[in-house]
Amino acid sequence: MNPGVIFRELWQSWRASLRRPGFVLLAGLTLALGLGLSVAMFALVNTLVLAPLPYPQARQLVVIGPADGAGHFSELPARWYPMLRDVSALQSTGYSLSWGTEVNVATTDAPVMVNALSVSRHYLSTLGVRMALGRNFTAAETSAHGPRAVILTYGFWQSHYAGLHDVLGRTLLIDGAPATIVGVLPARFRMPEPFALMLPAALETAQRLNSYLVVLGRLKPGVSLSNASAQIDARLQSWLPAHGESLARHPHASATPLSSNMVAGYAEILVFILRCNLLLLALAGVNIANLMLQRALAHGHAQAIRAALGASSLRTVLPIVAEAILISILGTALGLAVAALCLRWANANVMRPEWFGFITHVSIQPVAVAYCAMASVLVTFLAAGVGLWRARSPHAVRELVTGGRGGQTVASGRLSKTLVMLQATLATFLLIYSFLFAWSEIIINRAPLGFSYVHVLTATIHPPRSQYTDTSSLDALGLRTLDRLRAQPGIVAAGIMNGSPLGSAVTLKFQRGTAPPFAAQYQFVTPDAFQTLQIPLLAGRGFNAGDRAGAEPVAIVNASFQKKYFTTGALDHRLDLILHHVGLPTQRLRIVGEVGDVHVWGPGSPPPPIVYVPMAQVPDGLMDVLRQYGNLHILARTSGAPSNYLGELKGMLGQVAPGLALLHLRPFAERVNEVFGPNRMLTLIFGFIAFVALALSSLGLFAVVSTSATARTREWGVRAALGASPARLFWAVLRIGLIQAGTGIVAGLLLGWGVTTLLGGVQVNAVSVGVDTILASPTVLSSLVALLLGAAVLACLAPALRAARTPPVAALSND
Repeated sequence: MNPGVIFRELWQSWRASLRRPGFVLLAGLTLALGLGLSVAMFALVNTLVLAPLPYPQARQLVVIGPADGAGHFSELPARWYPMLRDVSALQSTGYSLSWGTEVNVATTDAPVMVNALSVSRHYLSTLGVRMALGRNFTAAETSAHGPRAVILTYGFWQSHYAGLHDVLGRTLLIDGAPATIVGVLPARFRMPEPFALMLPAALETAQRLNSYLVVLGRLKPGVSLSNASAQIDARLQSWLPAHGESLARHPHASATPLSSNMVAGYAEILVFILRCNLLLLALAGVNIANLMLQRALAHGHAQAIRAALGASSLRTVLPIVAEAILISILGTALGLAVAALCLRWANANVMRPEWFGFITHVSIQPVAVAYCAMASVLVTFLAAGVGLWRARSPHAVRELVTGGRGGQTVASGRLSKTLVMLQATLATFLLIYSFLFAWSEIIINRAPLGFSYVHVLTATIHPPRSQYTDTSSLDALGLRTLDRLRAQPGIVAAGIMNGSPLGSAVTLKFQRGTAPPFAAQYQFVTPDAFQTLQIPLLAGRGFNAGDRAGAEPVAIVNASFQKKYFTTGALDHRLDLILHHVGLPTQRLRIVGEVGDVHVWGPGSPPPPIVYVPMAQVPDGLMDVLRQYGNLHILARTSGAPSNYLGELKGMLGQVAPGLALLHLRPFAERVNEVFGPNRMLTLIFGFIAFVALALSSLGLFAVVSTSATARTREWGVRAALGASPARLFWAVLRIGLIQAGTGIVAGLLLGWGVTTLLGGVQVNAVSVGVDTILASPTVLSSLVALLLGAAVLACLAPALRAARTPPVAALSND
């Protein structure tokens, strides 16, 4: 066919569609909803998971650690680090001290607390980082008593120094001691945990404190990951016995890609959400296919006349192709707009530093635009294929005989019903996962944590070692702080802990007599900490003022500890705290009390065994170790709303310790919301996906039932003439939609059950739920089915009412 004729045919179809744009707008909006969400999610996954790390030859970068924790930045004891020097597969190695600690930084206004990461001299060179300004640490600066230096992150440099280039050589007061600014990290520097400052780490100090290291390595060119892991493990197995350590007590070592470690905390759930969005896009495509099928049915008579007059097959299908092109263009443009809105919301609510480290903003990249365009063309033309099939089907004679009033053929009717059932299946599947996350949210909200956080204020301080050198000085600071707090009107009780009761823990080794050593959580507290959090005393006594340094070391255990390690009561039993790893003798504790359990990791996880000790009785050497992993958490129970006391508490703490910054001064309820925030965010995301899926499914059902009811107008008129009541006609149409929707709902439930059976249920904050949870709950199951059937009824309501109002004369007017 002449290209000019093809273009003229397309142009005429476009003009006709634009004069009556309802169908194109409806199909374009349908495509945009499915496309926009999937493009936004693709942009997130591409930025957070798929994009290469901003380091040269990033594939050569590995994390070295125990094989049992591989892939999650597993840590090595500092004393093991020297064994890596003889591994020929490694070009270089560097380490950081765990994931940093908070430090107090003096500013012109008031001290602030920021996170600082302590690293070795070869940490940045192993990564291949090129400084934005200045240089790396020197060998002298990473020695135990070398000059103090600091490297700023790009964000800290911009926010505190306005990006001035003369920042190098300036002095920054960190924990009361001056440090010289020697460099600024580049803007694209990336690590999973956010920090503001980089400090030099001395290996000999880390070994003395028995610290744990996150070790990074760069493989030599041509060395495989498996070869490197084998060399590292072989070296460890020979090194441990040579240095007096038992092989049986330690795991094997391995190397894992840095890239997989970087995204281990969120890659799986992001990819799963992307897959659900692709299902939503498929649902939109099925919807468009159904719409184009109904469109082809409506234009069947006109197409039959054109074919009878000698029009070629190509000319009969060009109008459908023209509409598909318009739908694709409109869907792409609107889809990018929807994606931009979704990313704007995500940047404001999802892209938090505590979740994604240094990446706090995601935009639509060129690859996402290309993905949007290709997905739009693919979905639209696959959907258009259904309309093309109907346009080229051999029913021209039937269309001419019936005058276009013959309705659907058996084949097209079956296809249309199948598409509707497929839509209902996909919508049910997506709605199931929305219910799963909502149900886990209900479990979290209902389950007790073991303590009361209502009317509790919390704040964190980090007393520097230069000013608070030992346990007695820290205890004196704590006593002054608590005395001032209790003097404040409205403060009912106050206490201090070395870690938050929710989401933090330090594990140490204990022993009972000659029994094998075991691990349990260790936490020091002040006497009123249990009263402040209303953790119940189950047996014995609490701590008091007599439990001071020099007195008999005592401990309080929780109920889980007592059940696990004592067949009878734990009171007055002795417990040995093993401290050889920090160069201290074993400390023998007498158990004087038992308290209730605290769900440290959330209500879905069992409460761990915990040993509580008085803050004043912590050995100095152990206190040095504990200060690496946590700060002092101040807790205050108020008689009124905690937010009413924020200003007074901030001013009072500033007077007690003027040089210390306060971090996270807030009601404890905000801490709880922070810990459970990811689950609530996922509930919101899946709820929106399910809402869109339900809307698209309902739209598809409406289109099919409406077309079917219109095609059967003469039948409704005949039934009305024979005495059928409007209610009977109404139910006849409603039944058509409900049968198709019900079949899809059952298929969706089976699909959801099968997927969660194979892949496991939804697990967030250790709360795991599967489809069997929904099926086992009559209330939840009935709510899910009622919502789906309610949407189906609403979709069928207008066509059913139209059929119920059909007058008998319609049978004659359609004859």
